[in-house]
Amino acid sequence: MKVEKLPSGSYRATKMYKGKRYRVTFDHKPTEKEVTITFAEKMQETQTGAKGTFECVAKEYIANRKNVTSPGTERTYNIKLNQLSDDFKAIKIYDVTNDDVQIEVNRLAKKYAPKTVKTAYGFISSVLALYRPSLKLRVKLPQKIEKESYEPSSEQIKALLEYVKGTDYSVPFQLGVFGLRRAEICALNIDDLKGNVLHIHKDLVYNNDNEWVVKESPKTDASNRTITLPDVLVKEIQEQGYIYTKHPGALLKALHRYQKKLGIPQFRFHDLRVYFASYAHSLGIPDSDIMAIGGWSTDGVMKRIYRKSLEESKKNSMNKIASSLFE
Repeated sequence: MKVEKLPSGSYRATKMYKGKRYRVTFDHKPTEKEVTITFAEKMQETQTGAKGTFECVAKEYIANRKNVTSPGTERTYNIKLNQLSDDFKAIKIYDVTNDDVQIEVNRLAKKYAPKTVKTAYGFISSVLALYRPSLKLRVKLPQKIEKESYEPSSEQIKALLEYVKGTDYSVPFQLGVFGLRRAEICALNIDDLKGNVLHIHKDLVYNNDNEWVVKESPKTDASNRTITLPDVLVKEIQEQGYIYTKHPGALLKALHRYQKKLGIPQFRFHDLRVYFASYAHSLGIPDSDIMAIGGWSTDGVMKRIYRKSLEESKKNSMNKIASSLFE
């Protein structure tokens, strides 16, 4: 048995057993007992677990979940696998070390945004957690860069909704302002509306063949919800006989086209949902109600959405205090 310190600062132990070389790495100098136990676990995995390269095992991982994951999730798994380097995918599953994963994350970070790297690492770690449960990963991920997004004003939203009246985009834009996601809007049909109550319970997603399909379950349990629409919007839906039938990508293209015509700074379709959360919060609507209406399962994302509004409100309050104190 041989233990050596690597340039990264980690320690690698090597052992020959029945003509096969085994390697394990540690983020600290291991004791002889730690090495013995870790090798025992690794050899047990080799004898009882799956065989082959990381790529082979990852494909098995995806195939085994085909009937319990959504088409969109299966597509995401395959995208993440394709993003990995050939060198990493070619490593035998029992030879993958923490250093191998860190090197792969570093490579991904040079090419992709931090969010993409995080999801790729999530896929790697999920595969290893199943087929290499004794491998404890301690990987440093790139820091997420918070992008400053434009939050439209109430005046701009009203101008936009007025401008699109009578078009195929009037209803979906209004539903976006009510907090619905694009995938939810595109999956809706007239039967989901009963009186003034709209049932949101499915998504339109890309499958592994790059086709749009309806997933008969929402993004999260909290996303399965009902909301009450105003009479004027219900009447508009009933008169046209549908909610939205065009291509999902047409929504963003139309939004940018109308923004340009109205002289409104460009923002995403998803920012209509951002506006909903921020505006509802400004009206004093309880967070629990905003979460229920918008289909958020936790308040973390939702609060990040209106954090900008809170900062602006705090700034205005401080200006009022300063003016009154020093006048």
